Amino acid sequence: MTTAAGMTSTRRRFLQQLSLLAVPLLVPYARAARVNPPAMLEVEAGHYQVVPAGQVFCAGVLPMEGFEVVHALLRPWLPLAQGYAFIEGYLKSLGLPIQAVCGMELRVPAPMTFEAFRTFNGPYVEQLRKWDLVLGNYSAVCRTNVAPALHPPSEAAVHAFSYVAPATGKTITFCVSGTADINPQGRVVAPGSTSPAAMKEKIQFVLQVIGERLSEMGLEWDDVTHTDFYFAVDAPDLWGSTILPAIGNAALGGVRLHYARPPIIGAEVELEARGLTRELTLRT
Repeated sequence: MTTAAGMTSTRRRFLQQLSLLAVPLLVPYARAARVNPPAMLEVEAGHYQVVPAGQVFCAGVLPMEGFEVVHALLRPWLPLAQGYAFIEGYLKSLGLPIQAVCGMELRVPAPMTFEAFRTFNGPYVEQLRKWDLVLGNYSAVCRTNVAPALHPPSEAAVHAFSYVAPATGKTITFCVSGTADINPQGRVVAPGSTSPAAMKEKIQFVLQVIGERLSEMGLEWDDVTHTDFYFAVDAPDLWGSTILPAIGNAALGGVRLHYARPPIIGAEVELEARGLTRELTLRT
């Protein structure tokens, strides 16, 4: 089937290169095995294709022709169990299967050790399995998971989710999993420092990862409509010199800044990007 970007050969090269980027990064996050993954995985009931990465999250999602990604923010956030039930009920009300879910955004009380994060991910992956959204050993769902630095939740909560629905237009839509300042060896970039130089290195790293991921999906920053940055350390001199030049025309839609950190102790920056025609706020 034809995807929005329609660049199969490019995506195959992407998966060959993912072994150099995503796999070492996933080792401390999920310890997911990765052995000759297919070029793309298909969620037939959800009408989208997945760039596989590991058990906890996929690298990116592209809807099939005639479908689009919709982003839904929850207000207020819901604890995980309630959030999962809300998503199920909402999609049912639209006549969509739970397999339409293609992205999850979680909020946790505080950053964790790698070991604690692996423990946290266990029940989450089991929930994806219940939803039939783990394909073999690979998650079919993008994910961003951060710890708010202001007013953190008392327990892990669902902040937002994305799903695939019949398209309302012909604009390219997609979602990409958030990436943190953790390098391919599973180490925090510029560890132990939040100096201006360290923050620049961290921000340049996540910009490069997301930029390369977009490119390998047959997309570019100009296709991005929603850019979300997560950091809690001031970086006033980096907006004009580092961030905005890197994202190009995506900056025309503004950049959403969240006062939060990645879920791993010592990490300071996370970045995610989407292409959307519809974003909703759902009152819970």
